[in-house]
Amino acid sequence: MVEEVAAATVQPAEAPKPVSEAELMAQLDAALKSKDFKVVAKVSNEIAKFQKTKEQAEQAAKEATLAAVTDKVKKAIQAALKPLVDAKELDEADGIWFTQDFGEKLVTCRLTKTAARKASTGGGGVGKKFDVNTNDLLAKFGDRPYKESGMTIQQAWESNTDKNWRYAIRQALLKLNGTIS
Repeated sequence: MVEEVAAATVQPAEAPKPVSEAELMAQLDAALKSKDFKVVAKVSNEIAKFQKTKEQAEQAAKEATLAAVTDKVKKAIQAALKPLVDAKELDEADGIWFTQDFGEKLVTCRLTKTAARKASTGGGGVGKKFDVNTNDLLAKFGDRPYKESGMTIQQAWESNTDKNWRYAIRQALLKLNGTIS
């Protein structure tokens, strides 16, 4: 009985060998000639996968080569700058920006200096242009008519929260106050 089981044991299937692009193109051509469009679709997908894998491998190889060369270039630039840094000729600069475009034969070198940032007051805007508060102006001039709208300035202000609308009302209030002309 053990011999029967051993004889009935199936050998594991070997992994299918990779198919070349030329073989896939031949299969596609044969499927097109036989007008078997299901096979055409399947083989077309296989060709697309094959080409995508090939392109990805080429791109990865280019990136690996470029990464190695990038490190060499960086070390060469640092070695060239070291005497200037050691001589303290670049102390006024915070950094250096260097570009060389081989297609345009353009070379740019710029020393950078970052200014210390001023303390922010918060709010994200540029700050008030005038020291007068809009609410104070509304209290003072809010009962006057706003243009030809049939509303008072206070009613116009409350009727719309659009920033452009309110900016126009603020401008009118500043004119009434004599802050601007």
